[in-house]
Amino acid sequence: MIDVNQEYTRELKCEYKGERYKVRDNGAVLRMTREGKPKRPKDDIWTFGDRIDRGYAWFCGEAVHRIVAIAFLGEPPTKQHVVDHIDTNRQNNRPENLRWLTKLENILLNPITKAKIEYWCGSVESFLADPSQLRGHENEDANFAWMRAVSPTEAQNTLANWERILSKPRPENKSRGNAIEEWIFEHNSAYKNDFDFLKSLEPIKKEETPSPVAKNEPTFSLKSVHVITEKPKEQPITKKEFMATLLEICESEGWDYKKYYKTTTWKTDLLITIGNQRIAFSAYNSAKNAAKSLPLIEQAGVKIFGLVLSPKKDDTLNFGCFNLHRNGNTLETTIAKTKLPFDSFVKKAVKDKVIHLTTAKITAVDVIFEQIECWHCHKPHFVFYTRYLVDKNGTRYDDDYFDNECIENNELNIPNLQFGNEILELVKKYINEHPEKSIIMGEVKERYSKTSNQSYISFGCPNCDAIVGDWFLNDLEMSLIYETDENRMNRIQLMTPFEIPVNDWIIVD
Repeated sequence: MIDVNQEYTRELKCEYKGERYKVRDNGAVLRMTREGKPKRPKDDIWTFGDRIDRGYAWFCGEAVHRIVAIAFLGEPPTKQHVVDHIDTNRQNNRPENLRWLTKLENILLNPITKAKIEYWCGSVESFLADPSQLRGHENEDANFAWMRAVSPTEAQNTLANWERILSKPRPENKSRGNAIEEWIFEHNSAYKNDFDFLKSLEPIKKEETPSPVAKNEPTFSLKSVHVITEKPKEQPITKKEFMATLLEICESEGWDYKKYYKTTTWKTDLLITIGNQRIAFSAYNSAKNAAKSLPLIEQAGVKIFGLVLSPKKDDTLNFGCFNLHRNGNTLETTIAKTKLPFDSFVKKAVKDKVIHLTTAKITAVDVIFEQIECWHCHKPHFVFYTRYLVDKNGTRYDDDYFDNECIENNELNIPNLQFGNEILELVKKYINEHPEKSIIMGEVKERYSKTSNQSYISFGCPNCDAIVGDWFLNDLEMSLIYETDENRMNRIQLMTPFEIPVNDWIIVD
């Protein structure tokens, strides 16, 4: 570690959250003594920070990288912008290693996130061209739930910046003490298996180009020394196979059915009639073709289920169409990100066990209690963050599942899950019922912020009642919004459930 007085050429001044700082381009900061007030113990001392938390350097409760960015890069374009460490080393706070990025731009540079987006959407550019492609993957990986709310405008702006961002790729981080792989895999054990999905991908086959050889020299074939064993190519599912399987299920269940049923306006491969209920099943080569046909069948009062024979991606969430896959000698259907045997799917569909959810009843929340250090008295205490909404079936939803503008305008009628009376009462009750967790939290009330020159409801220190401001909470939220460690989740049942709009298919037992 270099000394704070070494390896710097520039020194600037800035103001951040009501405090004045001197900042050097080696990443060191100095908090200046307040005018007309006594000097504090940590005033007028150059430092790289007084503690490391979540890989970041902090000084008196403030993130050092944000202070450096304010001094050398200026104010962030919006409150939603975050500071990105270009070389991924969270403790390298030199200004040339920092840049302002939106939350979306920042997460797309994460190798784990980028790999999964490329797996699901083909490429980052494809995702940005149509952000709705990620909808439906929240059950597969909750880290992506917030990205469903990415608006087309935000995606297009990011797409415009993408080429510029990639033109200056992250330099290799050769440090041994602060490398990204160490803080990910040592301090976030939940991420260890995030790349396991890559094991199932087929490697890209490259043709071998023989090296040029001199005349009269003997040649040899690579095949003579290396045998490549290729995985047999999966045979596509045919319409004939689909119908044979479907008819076998109908015969075994004794259902009344008609093959290739047709009217003047619509047609279906198989129509089942049970009492007054009619259920149809049709196979399609693509979800696009299904989308043209299914609404016409639904208008006739028939419950229709479409099956895509050659799925390219899971893009069938918005209507009753599902992907069909081969598993050995059997067929499987994908629903709610779960592979279900085709015969089980058909039986559940006929018995009205496969349903489309347009609303979900939220009965609980998963809360994270985060220990922080008071900026004033430097004593530890806790604040809480509502990580997930949980419905009666146990399905989780992020706030970012919804359109940000709807949330800001409260069009969804979601109660205040941070400072609302009910959540505060339930949190206090939870803390009292779990003394083993040693959670000490200050009173939530209105306090005056010198930074914003206004009063607002806030967390506070239980020791000195110092305000925990919005800027700090915004940074904290950015670090917790990707948290998936189940050991950190504290489920709290709500006294007053509420409904939210959703677009999900589920299996009811």
